[in-house]
Amino acid sequence: MTQKKVTRRSRVKPFVKLVNYAHLMPTRYSFELDTKAAAAVTTESLKDAGKKKEVRTELKAALEEKYKSGQSKWFFQKLRF
Repeated sequence: MTQKKVTRRSRVKPFVKLVNYAHLMPTRYSFELDTKAAAAVTTESLKDAGKKKEVRTELKAALEEKYKSGQSKWFFQKLRF
């Protein structure tokens, strides 16, 4: 593939959502993200649209770096039902 096509296909479109941890089911998989990007997500940052966009861009950079490094390949695959 050309370099342009590779960069287009390796884009990540993140979203930020407030979730109650009591409603999550534990799985055998674990996904570790660097704490600098994860610490930026707070309830106050989700209320303001400008801060939320800033958090999304930070997470996008962190996730794209994780994707390019080849770690946690299962996280970046489509779900099989």
